[in-house]
Amino acid sequence: MRIEDEIHQKDFKDDYRRLLVNLLFTNNWVNQQVMPFFKELGLTLQQHNVLGIIRGQHPEPVCFGDIQNRMVDRNSNVTRLIDKLIEKGYVTRDICAANRRMIEVRLTEKGLKKLEQVDERFPELFTKFHNLSKDEAVVVSNLLDKLRG
Repeated sequence: MRIEDEIHQKDFKDDYRRLLVNLLFTNNWVNQQVMPFFKELGLTLQQHNVLGIIRGQHPEPVCFGDIQNRMVDRNSNVTRLIDKLIEKGYVTRDICAANRRMIEVRLTEKGLKKLEQVDERFPELFTKFHNLSKDEAVVVSNLLDKLRG
């Protein structure tokens, strides 16, 4: 559906305004699809992002700074997210032996199993994007990369 129809607006002053409104509206739509998916699995989107970053280094640890730099939402409070993941038993936190100022985070077996559970259910989430072919998904993704410059 066109953004004009979604928000009941006749037209925009220019194409860049339309793009901005469309991006903001679509961001909210995507969040409405993604947040309930992760909630059913007992996670938030940010918690899943952190677990995915740590899994990417597994079995090696990851320090807080690296997690923060690699997050999709860089405004997230990494300390709070790690604390929640520790409470759930998905990660551990230790002081680095080589540099006591660094904190290392590792994935637990329970955390790996949770990520496997999410991976198994991802096809459910991806059905929400069925309006796009694989080729169109690549084009949209490449255009978003270009937009961010």
